Amino acid sequence: MSFQEWTIFMGIWIAASIPLGPNALNCISSSASYGFRKGLWSVVGVFFAAVLHMSLAFAGLAAFVSTNPMTFEILRWLGVFYLAWMGLSLLRSKGELSTEKQTRTKSNFQLFVRAILISLSNPKAIFSWLAVFSQFIDSTNPLAPQLIVLAPSALLVTAVVYLTYSAIGTSARQLFAGMRKRWFDRVTGSLYLAFAIGLISIDLRKS
Repeated sequence: MSFQEWTIFMGIWIAASIPLGPNALNCISSSASYGFRKGLWSVVGVFFAAVLHMSLAFAGLAAFVSTNPMTFEILRWLGVFYLAWMGLSLLRSKGELSTEKQTRTKSNFQLFVRAILISLSNPKAIFSWLAVFSQFIDSTNPLAPQLIVLAPSALLVTAVVYLTYSAIGTSARQLFAGMRKRWFDRVTGSLYLAFAIGLISIDLRKS
């Protein structure tokens, strides 16, 4: 892979990673509620899920799901229910920033697992990895050396983007105090519900 091809790949992957989605909202919300250091566990969860998505895509799961509609539907509806549950939970929240007692009720492991579940709730991610990577893989050359360059590059972008969102959440922690935090939760919860509705209405295999 030439340096020019690599820079094009990086540009596309950065552009694909930046848009605000469930993962970004979760990183922002975690830092806003529990602080930057604790919110980092959400970033770790997103990164771990990205590794899973990448591995599954390369293992051919995307092709398997494409030819097995029932498997895809199960994954899609699990995603719908989980995002809807997250949205309703935020809509019902009292909008309180975390206290020392509240921080202990949400362990690092819980934030880590929640981030993984949110990320895995959208099976489109597997297709995104496969679709983008396939444009830069030269089938006439050995696959491993190409993946050694592309995979770490994509994961680095993922880590930087969500670390940035987590830092934004720290600022939000100071900005959204009192009633403003309640409105922040309302907006975030509404967006989660919108993502859930989007999963229902869109055939992700054709997107």
